[in-house]
Amino acid sequence: MARELHQVHTFSNGLRMVHQRVSGTRLAHLGFVIRAGSRNDGAWPGMAHCFEHMMFKGTEKRKAIHVLNRLETVGGELNAFTTKELTSVYASVTTEHFSRAAELLTDVCFRSIFPEHELHKEQQVICEEINLYRDTPEENIYDEFQEQVFDGHPLAGNILGTPESVRGMKRKDLTAFRDQYYGPENVVIAVVGNISLQRAIRTLEPLLADIPLYQNGLRNTAKVKKYKAGRQEKTTDHVQSYGILGNLAYPYSHPKRWPLILLNNVLGGPGLNSRLNLAIREKYGFTYSVESGYASFEDSGMFHCYVSSDKKNLHRAMHLIEKELKKLCEQKLGIIQMHNALNQLKGQIVMADEHRNGLMLHLGKNVLQNGRVDTLEEVLAKIDAIKADDLLEIANEIFNFEQLSYLLYLPE
Repeated sequence: MARELHQVHTFSNGLRMVHQRVSGTRLAHLGFVIRAGSRNDGAWPGMAHCFEHMMFKGTEKRKAIHVLNRLETVGGELNAFTTKELTSVYASVTTEHFSRAAELLTDVCFRSIFPEHELHKEQQVICEEINLYRDTPEENIYDEFQEQVFDGHPLAGNILGTPESVRGMKRKDLTAFRDQYYGPENVVIAVVGNISLQRAIRTLEPLLADIPLYQNGLRNTAKVKKYKAGRQEKTTDHVQSYGILGNLAYPYSHPKRWPLILLNNVLGGPGLNSRLNLAIREKYGFTYSVESGYASFEDSGMFHCYVSSDKKNLHRAMHLIEKELKKLCEQKLGIIQMHNALNQLKGQIVMADEHRNGLMLHLGKNVLQNGRVDTLEEVLAKIDAIKADDLLEIANEIFNFEQLSYLLYLPE
């Protein structure tokens, strides 16, 4: 399956499109990535997420049912999600229906009207979603841990908000949010599939020519207040116990970001051979689920380790996590270990690159946040340049036990 290098095109109104053609497929993936996430909610926690829901509830020329049917009737898929910093609205269709998808996404992103009756229904839907997450401890503990680590910072807030804040939102609040953040400099369109650059431009140019010129908001530059490590234990009515520990980490533009990604992959990444999986699940059978993760944002980041276990084994499982962290702080990876770690991460990245929908969102996010996208070859070269000494240095910075915060959920 042949693939061209990605290209970036700027439309006359300043809105950018990143495009990558892939021949040998009958699919096209199209997405609008907007710099407006939960950290931009302001006085209404959950605003960005509620806005994402309401995009599909009616536009100047479509009712909600017509939005939902527009791509489904031709076998396409329409979806959206909200993160701490971004909102993404995207679609996958056969190439013959690319124009239909482009017109629909333009319509819902820039011309939604947020009908009051639809807002009332969707507020209830979102409250049900909040309750669902509250009943999902592995999700809830992560959200609560972020609130603990980023205390007082816009990144601390839960993406879904609270039932009280969601129910308090009015139509005018949604329009004000769009007016502030949905300007052309804050939006990048991403196209991946068997669509030529010329066809993509020809399709989108007239659709974008007369969109409302909303404002572009502000870059996310809030500084994290002085971080203070803390430990919390909470009693829950769940059967299992849950534990999470972590620390602040690097923002996505930091030169140590890729070495930390590699280090995290070795420690508790998706591979069955991760150190945490081998030390806790495979050796002792203390858990079904153990992992580590690293999330990078515009001005900060967070590293964490998570495990779920029976109450009698949770503290021992947490101790085993600490033991693995200590090893990485004290013992440099050997030549063979380093070779295997590099090859494993590079293989994972190459496989992820073959997932076209994910690639489309990756391209849009990187053009929006960084102004460019590293090619696959550039990414692999950055990984190859990582040395064992780099990992040892980063481990001692991020896994510093005096700086680790803890949150435990213990059953009654």
